[in-house]
Amino acid sequence: MPRYSNANNTDVSVKHCYEELRKYNPQMTKTEFGELLNSNRQNIGQRISRDSKLSKHEYNILKEFLEDRGLPTKMLNVAVINDSIVQVPVRNEVELSCGTGSFANADFVSDTIGLDINFIRSFGGNPKTVSVVFARGDSMADRIESGDALIVDESKTYINNGKVYAFVYDSELFCKQLKKTGDGITAISFNKDYKPFEIDKTKQFTVVGQVISAMKRI
Repeated sequence: MPRYSNANNTDVSVKHCYEELRKYNPQMTKTEFGELLNSNRQNIGQRISRDSKLSKHEYNILKEFLEDRGLPTKMLNVAVINDSIVQVPVRNEVELSCGTGSFANADFVSDTIGLDINFIRSFGGNPKTVSVVFARGDSMADRIESGDALIVDESKTYINNGKVYAFVYDSELFCKQLKKTGDGITAISFNKDYKPFEIDKTKQFTVVGQVISAMKRI
């Protein structure tokens, strides 16, 4: 079995990538995944079981594979923890609409920022699955203002009533409070000038993650 040097490894989990790929292609086998990464089924199976990391070469292969097929590369964006600080992906080009919607491109990462792990945990967030995006508009005022940096925990996609979420709806990005109403979902703004709206089940709707904190720009 080949050895994988830590210096050549990334922080991206092989198991995580395989599970994420199967969301888009449920028929993908371990053999096919192994062939994609130039590995055999036995080896890739063992690495999935051990939850080992992608090598830098495998990372580049998988990134190119995803981009060529128009699939999201978010699975490759991981937080790197050093001591008590985590380097969190910052999506500078991503704005969550606190209004009528903004064009969806939630996978774009342009920078990272170091945040204290305990700070993230104090809001109930997972340091390994948070990212930073920015608010645009005034529909969530005065709790969230336009330009605020929002910490989004992308592992929290289950809707708990009253929590604020980043979500894609009809190809646009939103930041709203979500509430389950019977068999439906209502998106609610804090600014009373904006009326709540029901999520149309016939349109695309994906929860990106829960907004656990908002930071003001100075």
